[in-house]
Amino acid sequence: MEERRARIIHGYERALELSREMLGHADAGQWEQLIALEHDYLHEIDRLRTQDTITLDSDRQAHKKEILSQLLTNDQRLHSLLQQRLADLGQQIGKGRVQQQVSLAYGATSAPLGE
Repeated sequence: MEERRARIIHGYERALELSREMLGHADAGQWEQLIALEHDYLHEIDRLRTQDTITLDSDRQAHKKEILSQLLTNDQRLHSLLQQRLADLGQQIGKGRVQQQVSLAYGATSAPLGE
């Protein structure tokens, strides 16, 4: 039973480590690396959901609570960074559409003389 409790805490620590790595990649604009880690993170969280069914002693419970608090903070920061990235991509798409419309408009009127 003691080993199982230790594995559960280790799982939360691993999830926190992955969360920090994901946040670091988001801060650096390394979106592909973030996506690659997301699978591992979600797998760890799903594993914890199914295995965290035992009662922990007060020290481990306090440690778990601190980890969960940090996970929530990281998740909020990550969400904010992803929302900013989404807004940036939306602006880029909008600019691309305007450029395409301008190209189409001027391309149609810039045919060589004599044609």
